[in-house]
Amino acid sequence: MAEDIYARIRALIAEGAYIGGDSIPESELATRLGVSRTPVREAMRRLQAEGVIRREAYRRAIVVDLDPNEVIHIFTARAALEPIAAGMAVPFADVGFIDALRDLHARMDYAILQTDPDRRAYRDLNAQFHRVIWRQGGNAIFSDLVNMVARKPVVSPTFNNWTQAELIRSNRQHEDVVSAFDAQDKEWVEAAMRAHLLSSRANYRRIGTTHKADARQDDWTYSESDHVAL
Repeated sequence: MAEDIYARIRALIAEGAYIGGDSIPESELATRLGVSRTPVREAMRRLQAEGVIRREAYRRAIVVDLDPNEVIHIFTARAALEPIAAGMAVPFADVGFIDALRDLHARMDYAILQTDPDRRAYRDLNAQFHRVIWRQGGNAIFSDLVNMVARKPVVSPTFNNWTQAELIRSNRQHEDVVSAFDAQDKEWVEAAMRAHLLSSRANYRRIGTTHKADARQDDWTYSESDHVAL
């Protein structure tokens, strides 16, 4: 029950039902999910520990809004940690594991090669792809550490801001990771995963630059309007 409620609340945030800066009353969530406040409270404590929400005055829960520049730092950490997790999975890369990765890769291709890419599906499948790899290494503590870092950007700008070309390139990198696992080449697996995450970081850097330019334009527009009003 508690795990399910936690996952459902995270999904509401990821899907934009609650965005950065929004207050999320426990009573409202309990009513929305049709449960008591106890599992909601437990889920909110977990989300707070992960940095997805924060507590303000009167213990109000607020969704944390990560800007693209903060996500860049998270991807820097992921680029250091996830290649290690991927390398740990190589000795356990059996046929079932590789087939699972290939299936996820194919489903991601289907999602992004449409005229209007299904970015939500790609996001969810991408998260599954990475989780499958972390867990295959057999070290629960390290897997949890990577998961804690990687899952924080749930409230950040998502694949909605990526171009279709960036999505396609990202999934080609997933294909490289699968090929490296199939070859049982630990160094290649680690290098492919690191390159993939650094490429993703570059995409968020582009998004951050775009947002800064938009903000400057908004400031200019506001100043112009203010001048006219005078």
